[in-house]
Amino acid sequence: MTEQADLQTTATLKREVGNWVDGDRFWDRVHEVRHFIELLDEGAHVLLIAPRRTGKTSLMREVSRRIADRYVCVHADLEHCRTVGDAIIELSVATRAHRDVWSKVRDVFGRLLGNAEELKLDEVVINLRAGIGADWQPTGDRYFAELARAERPVALFIDELPILVNRLLRTEGAGGGRAAVDVFMSWLRSVAQRHKGRVRLVVSGSIGLGPVLQSANLTASINHFTRFHLEPWPAPIARGCLQALANQYGIAWGAGVTARMVEHLGWCVPHHVQTYFSHVYEDARRRGVEGVTIEDVDRVYRDRMLSSRGHAELSHYEERLKLVLGDGILPVAIDLLTEAAVVGRLTTAAAMAIIDEHRPDDAAHARRQLLRRLLDLLDHDGYLGESAGGFAFRSKLLRDWWQKRFGYGYRPRGEAAG
Repeated sequence: MTEQADLQTTATLKREVGNWVDGDRFWDRVHEVRHFIELLDEGAHVLLIAPRRTGKTSLMREVSRRIADRYVCVHADLEHCRTVGDAIIELSVATRAHRDVWSKVRDVFGRLLGNAEELKLDEVVINLRAGIGADWQPTGDRYFAELARAERPVALFIDELPILVNRLLRTEGAGGGRAAVDVFMSWLRSVAQRHKGRVRLVVSGSIGLGPVLQSANLTASINHFTRFHLEPWPAPIARGCLQALANQYGIAWGAGVTARMVEHLGWCVPHHVQTYFSHVYEDARRRGVEGVTIEDVDRVYRDRMLSSRGHAELSHYEERLKLVLGDGILPVAIDLLTEAAVVGRLTTAAAMAIIDEHRPDDAAHARRQLLRRLLDLLDHDGYLGESAGGFAFRSKLLRDWWQKRFGYGYRPRGEAAG
């Protein structure tokens, strides 16, 4: 789909199914795909940075699909890994989709796997976990060496590395803490540089790797990555997507309807565009109509997008904050966001008042440092952006939902926005 997609498009598009899309379900991103492939062709290691639900995994999968004739594309998800050893295992079993590479990687583990072709995936993981233990570096080194020996260059797409790093930082004792993360990230940088030209790393996650490492003063460990920023769709692209979906499912938009939907969203995160269309389509089908009016999408936004049904789609914003910050700091972040939602902006004075209330026993410089960290995180991960007079929600949908969820009984610290 081209960047010129607009309300005149005759294209059709099927609804999003699952956590990512590619091929004929992938909408636009022409320049992003081209630039991404250029970086890989130049040998870059890429850190994919984007707000949640913006389509990071879909972009990686679509890029992978388009370069599959020139690269061995390996996709690994580290979300459920609890140790670095788990990560090495996950990276290793991800090569099973490529028989020639897997045969080489399998030899790394020797007797642990036996006849691996006859083992189910969970049996493979259990055997590997029992054998690797805490001594993961030699195995990791051999794994990357085998990747580098593949007939074609390898593009290793690593999803949710930030979640693993954050989990390690919060793990006490052997195998966890800042020292363990420092060793792991330094090793990852070392193998990336050692096999540069043969292996490209692509790292992404639903939380930002930069802010997680910054909390431990370890951001230098990712200086070898090229940052690639993926933004939500511009309004014309989002409207074009809505029209293509309507063409596919027989929906007739009334005058100004798609513009109103984009206005409601405020920030056109692809998943939110797809979700809004699905609610509107299901509402129209339930009523037995094809034509959709502005009144219809207003009602669907109010009664579905912001209701308990919408909660299932948006609650992950709250859940990911808890994952990164923990129970101790989470209430501070919730109040900062609730101030921005209820008032319309978060001023410096209001933010400091919130920090002072939550952390009265901390030194002044510690409170300022915490506020800076939180604002950097909320900006990086797509909650807030700088605006006149402070910070404000980028997404109108998220602001409206957050206000409905947390705003009742909240006492603003700043003056209400006009």
